[in-house]
Order: sequence, then structure tokens, then C-alpha cells
Amino acid sequence: MHPTEPGSADLDPDNDFTVAPPQPIPDCEARLTAAGVKYHTTTLPLRENQKGQYVCGAAQVVIYERGPGGISYNARPLLSCGMALALARFELSLQRESEQALGSRVRRIRQGGTYSCRKMARFSNMVSEHSYANAIDLYAFTLEDGRTLSVASDFGKPEVEPTRLESRFLRELARKTFDTGLFSVVLTPFWDKLHSNHFHVDLARYRVDGTR
Repeated sequence: MHPTEPGSADLDPDNDFTVAPPQPIPDCEARLTAAGVKYHTTTLPLRENQKGQYVCGAAQVVIYERGPGGISYNARPLLSCGMALALARFELSLQRESEQALGSRVRRIRQGGTYSCRKMARFSNMVSEHSYANAIDLYAFTLEDGRTLSVASDFGKPEVEPTRLESRFLRELARKTFDTGLFSVVLTPFWDKLHSNHFHVDLARYRVDGTR
């Protein structure tokens, strides 16, 4: 059994075949407050299929108003509490990487959705982590100096080694995000064409490195 810090990648190999809503974190709201997250709680009722399996919803959900990185979003993320913790940690990591590599902090993230009750696009027999508000799709990052780095325009062709600073930054950001355990799953244009314009990150019980 591998202990997992709440709001980080699941390192337990014994539950990799479990696809279900995330377990509630007893002190998650206190953790969010301590992490500097402004949020408010909401509800996302659990829904079952005919087999009695939970396919949508989560027991512990928040609307993410503002995180410790001071980053705004085009739409306020609706997230499982654990995913909100992970996003807060990601913001701090993103700001460090952006300042070091690009000389500017991130002001805004364009996200493309968190909750969507559906199965995976590639694997129709598996429920997407989006169904549990346990995922977020990241499309673009706008810096304080006015530049915008979008996955669609700046990631570059996966099979080509990048020469542009923006491309190198996005690829290194994705790899570090997975390697440091901020999320269980990180998918990029390296994974498939469905992710040619965004990063998908989530806190599934299994791990997938789609950054190489």
C-alpha cells in the first residue's frame, strides 16, 4: 500500500482497476483554506447505472474561485475537493516554472471544462474522470507580460524536437507535472489527436504518462 497525499497522484498500485468517484477527504476544506484557495462548496449528486455502479457525480465538490497562484480562469472550475487541492499546487508549480523559463508569471488560464458525465472518448467501456469533476482540460496560458501560450499553437508537432522557447516550456511543464506527482494522469498532443489542443490532467486511481 502506497500512502497518497490528498490532492496528489494516486501511487497505490492495488487500486489501478478501480474507476469510481473519489473518496471524500475528511479535512479537505481546511486543507484548501490552508493552501490559500478561495472557494465555495456545492453539490454534484452521485448517479448510478443499471448495474448499481456510480457513473457520475462526487460526494465532495467545490467551485474554485481563486488559487494561491493568483491566476484567473475563463470559467470557474467545478472540481472534486481533492482536484481543487491539486490545482492549487499546480498553480504554484506553474508560476515557478513560468518565471524561471519565460521571465513572467501566468495571469490567466483558459480551461475547457471539468465536469462532464460521459465515458472516455477512446475507451467506451471506461468512465471518464470528468464524470466525477476529477479532471480539468487546460488550453492556454496568458502571461502577465501579455503573451499567450496555447497548446494548439505553441506545443508543436510531437514528432519534432522543438526549437521555440514556448514549445519547450509547454513540454517541460507537462512532464514535470506528471513526474512530480501533481496529477495521476497528464495527457498532451503526444497521447493522441484528441489532445492536440489541450492538456488533460486528472486524479484517477491509475496513472498515465501522456507527456512523451
